[in-house]
Amino acid sequence: MNAKLTKDEKLQSMKIMYKSFSKEQVEHLEGVTNIDARYKCAQRYMRELNEGKKGERLKALEYYKRYAEILEGLDCIDNKRWTDENKIKAFSNLLDAYCDKCVELVDENNRNHLERLKLQRDQRRKEYEAEQARYDKEISDLEKKLG
Repeated sequence: MNAKLTKDEKLQSMKIMYKSFSKEQVEHLEGVTNIDARYKCAQRYMRELNEGKKGERLKALEYYKRYAEILEGLDCIDNKRWTDENKIKAFSNLLDAYCDKCVELVDENNRNHLERLKLQRDQRRKEYEAEQARYDKEISDLEKKLG
């Protein structure tokens, strides 16, 4: 199955692959003069596209599972069907995980806000001290003049 493809076969295969590529990718490939290198690059682009789609499908599947758990859990709670313990536990675990993420997000936001406030305070303190030094100098100059 490892039969070498001819130059024409590679070019035909790339024409088919080009349909999946962006304009920039096609332009890049057309700029590659070596047919073997162009073919390998096209294969790499195809692999990236396929892996990206696979990753998107897996992410979408994960979201659909979460969404289903949310809807089933809400349905159990709304209709007071406490007998479906697995659905309620899945819903509860999902809520707990998001609750933890929310707490972490709020804590991180508060930490960042605290740091910004401390930096502002330090900056204002430096400005205040610089202004005080200027006033002290003016006062001292005037006191010397007045004797």
